[in-house]
Amino acid sequence: MSAATVAASWSKYLNEFLRVCFGEQYVVPEYLCHDPFSKPGAIMNLPAMLILVAVTVVLVIGIRESAASNTALVVLKLSVVLFVIAVGVFYINPANWTTIPADERRQPEELLIPDLAQERYKDDKDAAQRLHVQAIATFKMERAQASKDSDRIARVESHFGKVLAGIRETDKKEIADLISKAKEGAPKKAETEESRKWGMFAKVGLNKSLVALDDSVRGPYFPFGISGMMLGASLVFFAFIGFDSISTHSEEAVKPQRDVPIGILASLFMCTLLYVAVAGIITAMEPYPYIDPDAAVASAFRSRADQGGGGLLTASAGLISAGALAGMTSVLLITFLSQARIFLAMARDGLMPPSIFGAVHERFKTPHISTMLTGALMAVVAAFTPIAVLEEMVNIGTLFAFVVVCAAVLILRIKRPEAPRPFKCPLVFIVAPLGVAVNLLLMGFLPPETWYRLLIWLGIGLVIYFLYSYHHSVMHDVSLGMDVPGNPAAKPVPPMPGPETGIKE
Repeated sequence: MSAATVAASWSKYLNEFLRVCFGEQYVVPEYLCHDPFSKPGAIMNLPAMLILVAVTVVLVIGIRESAASNTALVVLKLSVVLFVIAVGVFYINPANWTTIPADERRQPEELLIPDLAQERYKDDKDAAQRLHVQAIATFKMERAQASKDSDRIARVESHFGKVLAGIRETDKKEIADLISKAKEGAPKKAETEESRKWGMFAKVGLNKSLVALDDSVRGPYFPFGISGMMLGASLVFFAFIGFDSISTHSEEAVKPQRDVPIGILASLFMCTLLYVAVAGIITAMEPYPYIDPDAAVASAFRSRADQGGGGLLTASAGLISAGALAGMTSVLLITFLSQARIFLAMARDGLMPPSIFGAVHERFKTPHISTMLTGALMAVVAAFTPIAVLEEMVNIGTLFAFVVVCAAVLILRIKRPEAPRPFKCPLVFIVAPLGVAVNLLLMGFLPPETWYRLLIWLGIGLVIYFLYSYHHSVMHDVSLGMDVPGNPAAKPVPPMPGPETGIKE
């Protein structure tokens, strides 16, 4: 699912790249860049489907070729990230961190306006988009003028000046009617959003006792309160799950006990610093209520360029979009590559059919069947499933997996203290319980619907396990013993890729 999530975002940066480099007329139409559930009138996310097909083809042709491609993409991605930090630091405005009122954040009316505009112009997507932008600009200006805050008014004029100047007298009544309808539906939308941001805590009623605490810390530097911070942490968690791909390649490491922990912890530390630096720069360059969530980094540079920042920022926006495309493509490559390794390991242990998930192509020496099945499934999911749902499913699945791993490590340390442990966890009786608690806390801020989907997927997985995997596993009828290689019940299964197997690396 993480691959589908990344692919769904890939199309947004593709359009940003096309917009900056070639003009608005060359972007992929909106109805081909969104799934039909999250945007009315959309058909499918075509770029997401195409990039997943391309990645699948590359991985089927050869792991060595895909590794070279991934290395080049990662170098480009890191170069762009460093470029963003180096250039963006000259456009930082610290006031954007500390002076923007909390009530300037996106309001329920702004969430309703796009759908109302689309409903009014069902057959004219350009007119719907124009009405949407004009209504948002007008609504924000009305709120700014009502606040009598000159800085706030200046921010709206800076961001929406061209839109407001282009509104014709004949359009004003239509815009006013649309805003009026949005205000009518705002209380119900606000209630829904309030419930959503508290996730399962709202479902069990705990949010009522926490609202006062949430409001007490809300301010210019903390506009969304504790609930917004925790929900954001839960949703951004998928940005870190790629680090587990290092562990899937541990069998090919020369000294895995030394190299794998260093690789995971060092990359986690460095990437976290880069994430924080980029987020800090973007929120200082552009006031957070005006950041485009579809392509935040590139759009922030483009917005500053439109405000008179010069050609350097315009060129930077194009370069950043290209870097984002390269980065997300590299994520797709490594995710699919790691998934193939996981399937091969499961096939080796008898948990999945070796004839499908352990099959290796005679010419390309790659696990072609499992790669094509995964690619086809993810392409369909990315094209037709709402990205918000995908993000939540990926996050809750990963958080739950971490809960299980932390609990399992603790249980095995107690029940099997004598078992050999190539990888050791220091202070396990502190780290493991904390891992369980923190991951459960983050899961609690995800919506109930996401929990229901988790239970459904978990149920499907258990059915597959008990109908097939349990009976075909090489561990069947073996009491968690570590002597599986010598177990007479072990079945011949395909080997993992590696130099000794002839499978290309």
